[in-house]
Amino acid sequence: MRRRRVVWAAVLGLVSLAGSGQAQQAVYEAVAGRVRLGGYGSVKFEANDLEESNAGFDFRRFVLTLDAAPAERLRFVFELEFERFTALELEREVEATEGGLKVEQAVEGSNKSEIKLEQAWVQYDLAPFFNLRVGAVLPPLGRFNIFHDDNRWNLPRRPLVDRGVPVLPAKAAWTELGAGFAGETPLGRQGLLRYELYLVNGVVLDAEVEEIAQTRLESRDKLELEAVFRPVAGPFDKDFNENKAVVGRLLLSPLLGYELAVSGYVGEYTPDFLDAEETVWSVGVDGKVSLGPLEVEGEYVFTRWENIEAVARAFARTVVTQAAATPSAASPAFESEIEFELAELARSKSGYWVELRLPFWPAALSQTVLGRGFANPQLVPVLRWEQVFFDKRVTEVKFANGVLTAFETADATLNRLTLGLAYRPTPLWVFSLAYEVTFTDADSLAGLTNFLPAQEDEDTAQAFLVGVAFGF
Repeated sequence: MRRRRVVWAAVLGLVSLAGSGQAQQAVYEAVAGRVRLGGYGSVKFEANDLEESNAGFDFRRFVLTLDAAPAERLRFVFELEFERFTALELEREVEATEGGLKVEQAVEGSNKSEIKLEQAWVQYDLAPFFNLRVGAVLPPLGRFNIFHDDNRWNLPRRPLVDRGVPVLPAKAAWTELGAGFAGETPLGRQGLLRYELYLVNGVVLDAEVEEIAQTRLESRDKLELEAVFRPVAGPFDKDFNENKAVVGRLLLSPLLGYELAVSGYVGEYTPDFLDAEETVWSVGVDGKVSLGPLEVEGEYVFTRWENIEAVARAFARTVVTQAAATPSAASPAFESEIEFELAELARSKSGYWVELRLPFWPAALSQTVLGRGFANPQLVPVLRWEQVFFDKRVTEVKFANGVLTAFETADATLNRLTLGLAYRPTPLWVFSLAYEVTFTDADSLAGLTNFLPAQEDEDTAQAFLVGVAFGF
């Protein structure tokens, strides 16, 4: 009873305070000082010379962010991404019929769209160099995954190492559920030592199911089901292999504008249903340096998938039949086909990107439409060179009746050169133009990236991109 009186007294006190404009302003400032809302997004136009590519606009992503500090040593960070997302519509209808029950269900949405929780973690500061962090975190392997916001960068395409191949165990922005510690400590007058170390569920082989309904001649219909197993970020409900992964990064910044970091990841990538326990591990080195007006930034990552052929054999033993095409006894006009595929595996992948930037601003543009009203606009010429090396990339896996019947691999090198020019009216907004050429020493670009629809005879692709990225 006494607690209730205290609560009601507090409520009545707040109501009486809210009656004055001064009190309302004080409450607003108290909340606003502890909560920061923000976000970023990007739109791009792309045209390339590939046979199966169509030029067009791409609303790449829109992300909402929140950073709240409810108390002095407590913090909550949240980041929600809408990728190519415009609409999601669900329709479901159940009705009784003369012959039984009829169920209709339909899902409609925009192509290749996704809603993704990129970050959602809480932090309890135990000491400046020792802070507990729990939740959905960005594994700090390399620098791009933790600094992936589109408006941070001056080119409209993310690096091959982090997104287009990727060399990372999972493509950026890569999120894992776990717990760990993060912190930093000053070194001298300008130096800084910073670290992150987490125990997470970890990357695992998981299935993406594709369903294709096809009508054909002679009154025979066909249903295709294809389950593609590829490495993806760990689950948020349970661990598929009951083994945790470890990931961490250590950064040294001896002077302002100079950074050097090393990072690593190790964990089991095979799920429990496979009779195999194999490990994936990665190491990374990244850095940033300012040489007068010239900025140089880069990253190198090496990832090793242990015993991929043993994993394929275990997969064959588990999935007894690769394909079945048999007419249904109840409906001889119906044919079904089920296929299973292992994708995006290699004995190892390694790669790097190096980016050179030279920000400048001609005084003659300050009073033009490009400079008027902006405190510190910039023009930024950019050059990015990237390479990815595939060691025994899996190109074909076939199995039947529990036996691996074909396992083929190939080596390849993927290269990309990008030239760009960015215009930044403010630090959080960027308008960019870019030309890129991607080429390989393999017979084709097909299968080497997750974004180029190359044909078997296309080993080079040229693209022109126009992008806008914004933050608030």
